[in-house]
Amino acid sequence: MKKVLALVLSVLMVLSLAACGGEKAEETKAPETKQEEKEEEETKASGTEAAETKASESQAEETKAPEGGAATGGGEVIKGEGLKIGVLIRTFSDTYTTTVRTFMTQYLDEAGCEYEVMDANDSQATQNEQLESFLSKGVDGIIVQTVNVSASADILAKCKDAGVPVLFFNHQPDDLSIIAAEDSTIFIGTDSPEAGYMQADLFMQFWDEEKYDRNKDGVVQCVVFQGSPESQEAFDRSQFCIEGAEDEGYKFEKLEDNYLCNWDSTLAQEAMTAFLGTHEDEIEVVFCNNDSMAEGVVAALNAVGYNTGVEGDPEVLVFGVDATDAGVALIDAGKMQGTVKQDGDAMAKTNVQIMIRLCNGMTKAEAAADYGMEIFEGDQASIRIPYAAYTK
Repeated sequence: MKKVLALVLSVLMVLSLAACGGEKAEETKAPETKQEEKEEEETKASGTEAAETKASESQAEETKAPEGGAATGGGEVIKGEGLKIGVLIRTFSDTYTTTVRTFMTQYLDEAGCEYEVMDANDSQATQNEQLESFLSKGVDGIIVQTVNVSASADILAKCKDAGVPVLFFNHQPDDLSIIAAEDSTIFIGTDSPEAGYMQADLFMQFWDEEKYDRNKDGVVQCVVFQGSPESQEAFDRSQFCIEGAEDEGYKFEKLEDNYLCNWDSTLAQEAMTAFLGTHEDEIEVVFCNNDSMAEGVVAALNAVGYNTGVEGDPEVLVFGVDATDAGVALIDAGKMQGTVKQDGDAMAKTNVQIMIRLCNGMTKAEAAADYGMEIFEGDQASIRIPYAAYTK
């Protein structure tokens, strides 16, 4: 039986980066809401980039919206007929981002907005060209998940010069002070240390010295799979998953330095396979910054007879982030212990509703208040969407 433990936003951390777990997209199911019949259309940006567009007769996503219903929180849903919104996405090959993108197009449809969604394919140069294209077309607003967070200042400057409000989501700008100083821009993300602390809580929930302390030394031998080197979200998840438990008296030994796998399942599987070659009898816990890397870790463990879901077979504790369909399936099958859910539905709906309000002339403070949300007190630049823990 599934348990969802909703936790409130951490107010202890500031200037944190929400980095979405970059994962390969998977097909997901549509929520039970009425949607117009859509025809799929693909356009090319700068000759190579895939884009999704929506005019008054809406076109559909290839990927269906996942189950989950309406976004949590928020206030009145308002329409945005006639508004033209440009959406810039780091990469379509990303499970969590695909969830957000899918819900976002649904909510843009329901609001009556015209929109175009472009895939940067992990290239900041491509995203810069796409931004210029949107601005030249006279869009009313830009929603962007940056490829490189260091590009945020330049993106903001170009949108400001064009008189166009901009929302940054999921990838926190490297300097939130530039967001705090402007009335027509907000970062919408998560409170990044919270995911690490929640993984620590999951670890403490499952840890049993008799079962998992293989060498009976009272120290937790662990491996941490980190998403990327530039992501503050990845850094915070990697740090606080351990520190959160150490604060409660647990002792840890990292068998390897935090291993960078770019949020990717295949890279994580290859790395875990190598680690099992040198540490098979030592590894007791694996923390992964996202569920995609956790999938790769579980696959490597399965290959040597661990984490099969069969009672009595050897087991290593594995924790992820995102609560993707694949991650939840592994937990339900007893092959992984827990994950931390990012609410892609709420992320998408908040972006759409705040953007409509900004386009209608509200300041960010007015837009947030009108939608029943608050600007994060720690930075005066962001809205934070809460995480929740998920176990079997």
